[in-house]
Amino acid sequence: MADSHSSSTAAESSPILREVRAKRPWPPDFSKMSELDRYRLERKYKRRARHKGGHPATWMKFTGILQILTITVLPAYMILFMEWPMAHPFEPVRAWMWDKVDYFRGSPARPKAPTTNENRNAPAKESR
Repeated sequence: MADSHSSSTAAESSPILREVRAKRPWPPDFSKMSELDRYRLERKYKRRARHKGGHPATWMKFTGILQILTITVLPAYMILFMEWPMAHPFEPVRAWMWDKVDYFRGSPARPKAPTTNENRNAPAKESR
């Protein structure tokens, strides 16, 4: 029969189950703190929060992600969605991409788009 003491020592020796006692209880009990101690604690954590938010690594990560998005999203928009004032230089790529999208949607094939700006702006021919 195993006594309760042997099971508690096994739990204490395990690094995963061992409880690490904190130096100070958190959150602190503000009712037991003096006015000066409360002020010091608030000032210390406000300063740490300001320092954390203004850290250069945060800014560099943000600008890096913004650069990557700009480099990838802007050309994709220009190639696939933007209307150009001249003949679209990427019309074959656009037509191929939209044909694939329509195929995945299960829609019938689209008619071929006009290749020049004049054809786009020309009025539709009436047939009688």
